[in-house]
Amino acid sequence: MEATMGSSRPEGRLCILINDWHSGSSVVAKGSLLTGAGAETAQESGRPAGRKAPLRLRGLDTGQALLVEEREVRWLERTAFELLEGVSDPEKRLALSANRPWLAWAEGLTPGARVRVRMSSSSEERAQGVVRYRGPVSKHSGVYFGIEFLGAASRKGYTDGLWNKKRFFSCAENAGVFVAACSLEPDEEARVRGRAGGDPCRSELTGPQAPALQPGSRVYFKQAGTLRFGQVLYCGACSGKAEGGVYVGIQLDCPVGNWDGWDDGRQLCTITDPNYGTLLPLRDVHPAPSAATVPSSSKEGPTEITFLPRGELRRKHGPTRGVVSDQDNKISAPESLRHPTLDDNETSPFELKEEQMRHGGSHSLTGPVSEPYGVWSSVLSEKGRRGLPLEVESMVEVNNPPLYGVIRWIGEVPTQAEPLAGLEMEVALPTGCTDGTYCGRRYFRCPPNKALFVKLKTCRPDSRFRSLSPSGSPAERCNSLDFKNCNSPRVRENTPPDKGRAATAVIQGWRKGIQGHCNSCYLDATLFCMFAFNSVLDTLLLRPRATDDSELYSETRDLLRTEIVNPLRRDGYVSATKVMALRKILEGAGSSTGFTSEEKDPEEFLNQLFQLLKTEPLLKIRAGRQEPQDCTSHQIFFQEKGSIRVPTVQKLLELSFQHSDLKLTEAPSCLILQMPRFGKNFKMFDLVLPTLELNITDLLEDTPRECRICGQLAYWECRECYKDPDLAPGKVKQFCVACSEQVHRHPARKNHNPRAVLLPGELRGNLEFPGIIPQQAMQLFAVLCIQTSHYVAFVKHGPGDDHWLFFDSMADREGGQNGFNIPRVEQCPEVGDYLAMKPEDLEAMDPKAIPSSARRLLLDASMCFYYSQSLCLYK
Repeated sequence: MEATMGSSRPEGRLCILINDWHSGSSVVAKGSLLTGAGAETAQESGRPAGRKAPLRLRGLDTGQALLVEEREVRWLERTAFELLEGVSDPEKRLALSANRPWLAWAEGLTPGARVRVRMSSSSEERAQGVVRYRGPVSKHSGVYFGIEFLGAASRKGYTDGLWNKKRFFSCAENAGVFVAACSLEPDEEARVRGRAGGDPCRSELTGPQAPALQPGSRVYFKQAGTLRFGQVLYCGACSGKAEGGVYVGIQLDCPVGNWDGWDDGRQLCTITDPNYGTLLPLRDVHPAPSAATVPSSSKEGPTEITFLPRGELRRKHGPTRGVVSDQDNKISAPESLRHPTLDDNETSPFELKEEQMRHGGSHSLTGPVSEPYGVWSSVLSEKGRRGLPLEVESMVEVNNPPLYGVIRWIGEVPTQAEPLAGLEMEVALPTGCTDGTYCGRRYFRCPPNKALFVKLKTCRPDSRFRSLSPSGSPAERCNSLDFKNCNSPRVRENTPPDKGRAATAVIQGWRKGIQGHCNSCYLDATLFCMFAFNSVLDTLLLRPRATDDSELYSETRDLLRTEIVNPLRRDGYVSATKVMALRKILEGAGSSTGFTSEEKDPEEFLNQLFQLLKTEPLLKIRAGRQEPQDCTSHQIFFQEKGSIRVPTVQKLLELSFQHSDLKLTEAPSCLILQMPRFGKNFKMFDLVLPTLELNITDLLEDTPRECRICGQLAYWECRECYKDPDLAPGKVKQFCVACSEQVHRHPARKNHNPRAVLLPGELRGNLEFPGIIPQQAMQLFAVLCIQTSHYVAFVKHGPGDDHWLFFDSMADREGGQNGFNIPRVEQCPEVGDYLAMKPEDLEAMDPKAIPSSARRLLLDASMCFYYSQSLCLYK
């Protein structure tokens, strides 16, 4: 797409300042873009006749009027001027203005051109992409390029073609980016293959009939005598296909496919359900007509379209209900979406050649649309509305014969006088539907061709569930209508967590905490641990949206903050419908499925949430001398447990770091540790004692550490000495210079290879540390436990040793299969006594003698949450 919309430029000459220019008390930087009508006359300037007068110019960025000597500027053509206007750095702008070959190349870039994108000014990384849009993205923005990344870079973007809620092109989620021309370079690899400047989707085609199958394009193809429709997600080469050529990856409207988006070990696009994906040669795929609505039939019933063997589409009448029927090899559209192109009394058959459909011929499949997106004409009675109010998540029907869906959004739009409802339909419709956008603006998200916007008054409660009995899908049943007695309000104001008695007064008791539903305990308990009484992870809730954040970021952040965390802290309760909304976002945003219905691991949820919110990883861990790796949590792992029976988390963490030669490159504000378990059942230890105060000083690099023998500044660390029972057993072995020499004189240790401790630069060369060597400690604030696939949480709610609460999102149930879970939060002060015990004392006890709550924590600990009281204030 190429656009010329945007600003109206002042007519006149265009130029760039090549040197800093002093104008009164201010300085105009070189590289500033200037516009103006020309030079002053000699009389206006006060200069002698014959001497060249200064130019009357105006700064484009500041609007400041200037008088500039002509030798201080470089004249530009309008196309070059608009390209440079998008470059924010004046010095880079000036350098590019002198690069004539690059300017000529950039001026010739059009949608479909292959380019390489510089990922950042400080990085040498380049990513392949295709230009999908060229033009301004706002008033006075200059020319920007909308790029769709290709291949391995297809997840490195931040948009699907939207900029400030306006769509400029379409591509897969996070596969697109908007950049100025300065970030683009020619794709020499494509040039060598003879495709420089061309769209890979057209590499096999020539001539004016070559279709531009861009991601997002609607297409159709023939399968077993039936026309199938879908949306392009990928178009390009496939290394896994022996015959070569260009292939098209399609997300189908109907579950008749068998492709998951991967080719020869490489993910070409994201398809959540292989039944809705297919990969076809480009020659078999054809662009769909711009509107594919079926003409209305006579009064006998809805119209069907059947693909006949002789290659024609015929109209016939029948008693269908107006939905897509793959079993009958038919495609039909609802009555409201069909606008007659023939009189109702017309009886002669309507025919449309496949060739006409392929090229979008004059026999269009649609008539004039009287209301946008097919707004229904039937009206819900006032009595019906009073009897059963409709709201978001209500299950409704529209049209007659009815079509069924769930309300995902209710509101007003400027183009309509009455409130609209955004419905997610049960089945994808062949036309009139979107993926949640209306008139270019997104109101919610759903699969393609399932979002239908109608007048709210035309919606009726779903007649299939007159008694409000729940649907077969637990995810669909989790809506505000079915859960009307369990709903929780939205809380927009930021709510810090309470502590101590103030916290228990709000959050303790039955129907407190987060309500569970349909295998959600892993997510409920993890959220409760993260946010109920601690603000160390509030950065996930409060980061403002950046220019490179997608709309989904704001939606997820606001949902988490206003619908889950703030209500939990203020009212002590969150409905399962709010958590289900988050689960649906997680389901649709990532490559992993099952968030709305299946059992998941907490670490999978954390990774997906941090990725979705683009949050800085909590940990940076280095293995040996390799580059540090970012991670959200650390899985404790080692091969041999030796004679340890009741380990502390401190001991397990040090063993894990020693076994894998790991170090933290910086002190974290929050540390999430996964206990050594394998699957949901096998545990390496019968009991694990969570350490109340975790000392991570010896696990940090570039930090002063004390000698294990004399307490002076350590300069050497020896992994081989770690298992030596004669040297401070169970501790990381680090020594000062003198102690290291003394220790390794022993015959049994002469073959050890001690390694220098990484110290801050100001300490290197000092044999003594001035003062006491500081210790980096972290406090335990929550423990996540699992028993027989059910997750619960123990959370510290105040400073006291006995300030512990137990949370279970499914502690009880009201009703049978179609009932509701009842969450519970209760005090368990006895937990603090057992966490303060020594491991050897616990080992001597009979586990059956331990109170049930403390026993459950010690036996079933799966994940421990720690925070730094000092670092959490600013990191």
